[in-house]
Amino acid sequence: MKGIAGRYRVAAVCVLAGVSMLAHGAQAGASADELLGDAQRVLQQIDAGQYATVWQQTAPFVRAKYAADAFERGLSQSRNALGAVDHRGWASVTRLTYSHDQAVPDGLYANVDYATWLANGRVVYEKVSFQLGSDGRWYFTGYEPRQSQDVAAQAQVGHK
Repeated sequence: MKGIAGRYRVAAVCVLAGVSMLAHGAQAGASADELLGDAQRVLQQIDAGQYATVWQQTAPFVRAKYAADAFERGLSQSRNALGAVDHRGWASVTRLTYSHDQAVPDGLYANVDYATWLANGRVVYEKVSFQLGSDGRWYFTGYEPRQSQDVAAQAQVGHK
């Protein structure tokens, strides 16, 4: 009996050690659920006209490139051009690694793409982009509404 109990104890310790390694070994920014939550939050802020709040959550390289008022004005113009949103659903989450790119700093980036149904019945697409910060948080880098779901457009990161 002692041998069977000992084997179960060893198995339990191995399982706990494996779970612990998975938890500690989880790569920052690996959760699509985290990205979807961040994208949903940003879209709610954009829909509510909270552009200054979005500005505060923007990646440092974007804040260095755009003055706050110009960023807010551009975001407002992009969003207001759509009109009233009836509902939206995410279509894809894409992670991209950039290195040696002149437009953006090296690092991990992500795009969350939405199919969006407008109150007037039209369907448009919205892309919300992020950069993974050194602190493990996703920082907003751009919002792009567009008329078609263009695969080439998904690879671009940045504010339009």
